[in-house]
Amino acid sequence: MIGDGAEAEYRKSKSGNEAVINENKFTNAITNYGKRIEIKAHNRAKAYAFDGSEPFLFELGVSDKNGRVYDKKQAKFRQINRFTEHIADIYKHLPTEGTLNVLDLCCGKSYLSFAVYHYLTVTMNRQVNMVGIDLKKDVIEFCNRTADNLGYDGLKFYAMNIDDYNYTMPVHLVVSLHACDIATDIVLTKAIELEAKVILSTPCCQKELLQNLDTDAFEFVTKYPMLKKKLCDALTDALRLERLSANGYEATALELTDPDDTPKNILLRAIKKNNGSDVAKNNYKKLCESLISDKELFIKG
Repeated sequence: MIGDGAEAEYRKSKSGNEAVINENKFTNAITNYGKRIEIKAHNRAKAYAFDGSEPFLFELGVSDKNGRVYDKKQAKFRQINRFTEHIADIYKHLPTEGTLNVLDLCCGKSYLSFAVYHYLTVTMNRQVNMVGIDLKKDVIEFCNRTADNLGYDGLKFYAMNIDDYNYTMPVHLVVSLHACDIATDIVLTKAIELEAKVILSTPCCQKELLQNLDTDAFEFVTKYPMLKKKLCDALTDALRLERLSANGYEATALELTDPDDTPKNILLRAIKKNNGSDVAKNNYKKLCESLISDKELFIKG
């Protein structure tokens, strides 16, 4: 035990006798030590990128006019903030000057589109040209009205297939939240084709490999339906990361948000480093063939 300029030693013999060496000196030092140590609370409120008062959160029904986040939207609010943290993490990999070109493919209601746009334009003070694309016309109409209400002039939405949009500008960032099953692979194909500098994708409902796995290597797992599904979920995302790596990306899987908020909690992050290699691409092709033989699936790209 160490005090302010004094120390004591506790001893216990084999017979059980106890003694404290320099007990009085140590006790006096503690008594005369005038400072108090303030123990900081460990349950401080988390500092979020957004606090609920942002206009886009009100327009999307996440918070009220006073900035109070609705109870039923707390999980969505945390998800938006956590995803924005991921944007902050990759910001250094985006161009430091000029307009940032961003795509949200299979954007749905576009919570993330508005969050990303707000973060880049308001927080980081950048010029942004952002496009959201989805097949649902009613959702796209809602998103465009919301963007107009917010005065987000650089944010536009289109109801169409992502292959039909005319991509004329270099793409710096592609995001996609919970594109279902093969939609994630379609998004990754487009992002790779466009040579996007950064890709952030959260997969959902990985069914393609589950229905087409063609190998006996995992029979000891696949004979149990629940375990087969979990295996195919993991294999699907691992294959996606391998595909991105083969195409010159530094790819990894991260936790999107608190697992209690959503079971669909994996974020695939890819940062463009080079053009990849034919050897790596051929190895990826062989890896796919070892799992699905010669079937032409979207996961192959």
